[in-house]
Amino acid sequence: MAPTALAAAVLLGGALATADVPSVDIGDGVQMPMLAFGTYRGSLRTCTVTEATKQWLDLGGRHVDTAFDYYTQPDVGAALKASSVPRQQLFITTKVPGPIGAQAVKDMIVNVSLPQLGLDYLDLVLIHFPCLEKKLFPNKCREKEAEERLDTWHGLVELKKAGKIRAIGVSNFDADQLATLAEASGVTPAVNQVEWHLGYHNETLLAAMKSRGVVLEAWGSLTGPTAANPGVALDDPRLKEIAQRYSAATPQVALRWSALKGVVPITATCSAAHVQSDIDAFAIQISADDLAALDSLAPPVIDSAGMFFA
Repeated sequence: MAPTALAAAVLLGGALATADVPSVDIGDGVQMPMLAFGTYRGSLRTCTVTEATKQWLDLGGRHVDTAFDYYTQPDVGAALKASSVPRQQLFITTKVPGPIGAQAVKDMIVNVSLPQLGLDYLDLVLIHFPCLEKKLFPNKCREKEAEERLDTWHGLVELKKAGKIRAIGVSNFDADQLATLAEASGVTPAVNQVEWHLGYHNETLLAAMKSRGVVLEAWGSLTGPTAANPGVALDDPRLKEIAQRYSAATPQVALRWSALKGVVPITATCSAAHVQSDIDAFAIQISADDLAALDSLAPPVIDSAGMFFA
C-alpha cells in the first residue's frame, strides 16, 4: 500500500467509532470499534453478505470481520467499494487459516486478501485457529504445529512492519498457546477472538488476556448458528426481566454485557432494525448488580483452554 494511505489512517487515529460505539486501543495507537459485523455466510440467511455489509456501513457500523475460510472476502470487498464511508473510518479484520507458515501467510494477504477486499492495508489480521486439523482442537494440537504457529506469526509481524497490516492477533487460542507465541517472538497478539456469550464465558481466559494487555473479541456473541456451546436463549425470562429494567431488547443487553466486561462483541443480521438496535445498545448503562446477574445466567468457564473453533 502507499505509505500516505497508512499515514492518513494513523493521523486520524485509525478507524473511528460511530457516534454511539466506543473504540478500544489495541496497541500502537490503533483504535478498534467495540462492535463488529460478522460476515460468516451461515449467519446471514435472508440476504447476501454484500447487502448486509453495505447496510451495516450505511447505518453507521464501521468494524467488519471476515476470514479467508468464510469465502466472503470478495463479498465484503464489493460492499466496501459500493460504500461512501472513507477508508480511514473503517476497521477491517480478516483471518488466515491456522499455522500455514510465514511465506504462505504473506502470499495470502498480499495476493488474495487485499485484492479481494480492494484494500491497500488491513486493520487487523488474525491467525484463525491454533491448528489446522479440527479433530486436534482445542487441546491436542501437535508440537509440530507450535513451530508452524510461530513461523506464521513471524510472517504477520513482517507484514505489519511493511505497512500491510496495522495490528495482528489470534483467534481460538488458549492462554498457554498465546503466551508461547508472545514469549518466543517478543510480539504479543493485540487481540484474541474466541467464543464468548452469556451461556459460555471463559473468565479465566479473560483474566489471562487482560494481564497481557490482549483484547478479547467474541464470536457467537448472541449464540446463533456459529456457537459451539449452548447459549442463554434471548427469550429467557431472567434475561427479559433485566432487559425490561432498561427498556431494552434482550440482544442489546447481551451485547452491552460483553462490551462492559471489555470483550468486543460481533453481531450479524440482515435486518436494518436489528443493526440500529445493536448500535444503540451502547447507550445502555447496566448496573453492577445486573452485570453480576448476567454473569450467573450460566456457569462460567474457568479453564484457559475450554473453547472450540467454528
